Amino acid sequence: MADGCNCQIAYDVIRCDIRELTVAGVSVPGLPWITSDSIVNFDISPEIEAGKKNVLRCGGVIKNTYQAPDELTGASVKVSFCCENAEVEYVINGSTGMIVYDSSSPPCAIKYNEPTPAQQANARPFEMRIFMREVSGSSTTGYKQINFYYCLPTFCSEKGDQEAYATPDYNIKCSDNPSYAAGVAKPVRSWEMVVTLPV
Repeated sequence: MADGCNCQIAYDVIRCDIRELTVAGVSVPGLPWITSDSIVNFDISPEIEAGKKNVLRCGGVIKNTYQAPDELTGASVKVSFCCENAEVEYVINGSTGMIVYDSSSPPCAIKYNEPTPAQQANARPFEMRIFMREVSGSSTTGYKQINFYYCLPTFCSEKGDQEAYATPDYNIKCSDNPSYAAGVAKPVRSWEMVVTLPV
C-alpha cells in the first residue's frame, strides 16, 4: 500500500512549546504553554537498549538461538534557538532560578538567573512539542506536531563569534511518562499532522 507521502513538500521548523509538569511528572490541566518561535533546528536521537541474545548449546553444538528485540528507552533531543528566552530557559532548567521583568505592560523578561544548587533540588520535569510547517509551493498546507511527554531539566550551552549572536543550545533527555494523567500513560514521543497551530 502506498504511504501517501508527497516528497515535494518542504518542512520548516517554526515553533517550540514547553510546559512544566509536577515533580511526579503529572500534566497540570489549564497550565499555559510557554511558546518560542526562535527555534532554528532540532535533532532527535533515539536511545535504544540492545536485545539480549540467547544461545542454546548441546554437547558444544548450537541448537537454537533467540535474539530479543531492541527496546526504546528514551530519546535525546538537541534544540537550538536563535536568541535567549528567559521563560523558556526557566522551564527547561526545571522551573527553577529567577526571572527579572521590566516595568512595561505587559512586562517583558529582561534577565534570568540560573538556579542555585539548593533550588535545583526542587527541579521539575517538563513536556515539549515542536511544530514544523508543511509547505507546498508558496502555500502552507499544515503542520507536523512532535510531542515529548517527559523531559528532564537541563542547562543551555552557548557559542558565539564576532559575526554571530550567541545561540542557546539544549541537549534534552526524554523518556516515556507512565504518570502523565490519571489512567493515562504516554510514550517517549508521538507525532501528528494538524491543520492549524494551537493558540
